[in-house]
Amino acid sequence: MDASGATVGELLRDLTASNAGLSEQLFTEDGGLHRFVNVYLNGQDVRYLQVLDTPVSERDAVIILPAMAGGSAAEGF
Repeated sequence: MDASGATVGELLRDLTASNAGLSEQLFTEDGGLHRFVNVYLNGQDVRYLQVLDTPVSERDAVIILPAMAGGSAAEGF
C-alpha cells in the first residue's frame, strides 16, 4: 500500500485515512501505537528510534506487524 508523510506517524495516519477500521487496530485512544503492533523502519523497531516521530523518506521501507500470541507451550513438543 502507498502512503505518504514525513514521519512514521504521518505515514500511518495517511494509510488509515484510506482504510476504514485500520486506525483502531494501530492506535490507542491517546494516539500512541498499540503495544501489540510492531512497526519497523528499514528493519529497525521504531520504538527504539523516535516512535511515531521517526522521520521517513521515499526510499524507506515501513513494515507493520501485529504481535502473534496464543496456544500452549506444551503443544507440539
